[in-house]
Amino acid sequence: MERRKVTVASILLVFSLFPLSRTLAQRATSPGLEDRENERRSLAINMVRAINAAEAHYKKTQGTYVPWSTLVTNLDFTETGTKWAPQSIPTVSYAMYGPGPEIVPGWKLRLILSKDATSYALALEDVNDPKCSYAVFSDDRGLIRQGKSVSCTQ
Repeated sequence: MERRKVTVASILLVFSLFPLSRTLAQRATSPGLEDRENERRSLAINMVRAINAAEAHYKKTQGTYVPWSTLVTNLDFTETGTKWAPQSIPTVSYAMYGPGPEIVPGWKLRLILSKDATSYALALEDVNDPKCSYAVFSDDRGLIRQGKSVSCTQ
């Protein structure tokens, strides 16, 4: 009789945990925080591509690179968007760019030109990520890198 009670209790326990396992499985497959982070990071990478394209244009036409203030003043990046991003990426094409340092909400730009403006380096930092300090980096070679703080465990 005692063995039978243990068996019945075990079966009931297994069936009572079944809905919980389904809920956890659904959470694992549903889009969430990771997808949003990937979208934000893709936005940053594509913004850096657009800045690189604008800088390459100025280097080709004027012989030097220009600071962010010039890119904003010359209407390369405005509060209605930029012509330097492909139309297939509307989040970058139609972003609301500002004079900085937070060039779009949540993203802080550091664009540093050499003394003679023949080279540059930039970092686009996620201001909403104080724990890991995610950032996208590039320079006049057009290479794009991404990184985070070495103290970040994620």
